[in-house]
Amino acid sequence: MVSSSQVALADVADPRDGRWSVPDGWQQGRGAWGGLVIAALVRSAEAAEAQAGSPGRAVRSVSAQIVAPVLVGDTVVTTREVRRGSSTSTWSVEILADDVPAVSASVVFGDPRRGDPIVHGAPTPPSAPEWSQIASIELGPPLGVDFLQHLTMRPVSGLPYSGSDEDILVWLGYPQGRFDAASLLGLVDGPWPVPLVRITQPRPMATLSFMANLLLDPEEVDSTQPLLFSSQMLGEHDGYVTERRHLWTPDGRLAVENLQLITIIK
Repeated sequence: MVSSSQVALADVADPRDGRWSVPDGWQQGRGAWGGLVIAALVRSAEAAEAQAGSPGRAVRSVSAQIVAPVLVGDTVVTTREVRRGSSTSTWSVEILADDVPAVSASVVFGDPRRGDPIVHGAPTPPSAPEWSQIASIELGPPLGVDFLQHLTMRPVSGLPYSGSDEDILVWLGYPQGRFDAASLLGLVDGPWPVPLVRITQPRPMATLSFMANLLLDPEEVDSTQPLLFSSQMLGEHDGYVTERRHLWTPDGRLAVENLQLITIIK
């Protein structure tokens, strides 16, 4: 059941005419949840690509530097074509706060490529119970950060502040709305970072850089079932953590791969 407080991401991550009204209720600390910001960046680029007239050219990758929180309220979104090739196109998208970029991103589109696929060993998801065997937990305010009320989560391992060396496994989804490129690329930012699993007391952290590749046609992903989220901490130095994240379909296909640089603020 969808509660009255839950709002579909498609209804709020939708910049129009160079403006985006950042909604209340989707915060992660002072600013908007990073997944919402990524989705808004992708949607802005999609709108520009549609106007440029390359039908069938789909989102393949997004990379972003989140250098300041995107606060609730009206923002300016600028979109500029960097290059249009015969099979790919690249857009630069920025979200401005007080006329200064808070987020700078690059979104890459590409046509389907012809020819035989390269034979390779398909990646396999980590072992996890079927999602229907894991209880869904209610998150969001007052105990959790605001944006979590708009996601569905069924944690398997790697709970925050547990002091554990486990990786994070969570069955993850939205309570409403279909999957598209923006919602999938945003969803991979949903769970807490692995460093929070390693500690037992809260410490502020933030994503500084975000790079993700979309590896499936979103139309092939069943939005009535959650995706398996997995995350591993790759290393830490000087308070900067590298974390690798994945989203897997219930039938074992890799949908999104994501690499983040996370700052331990203090």
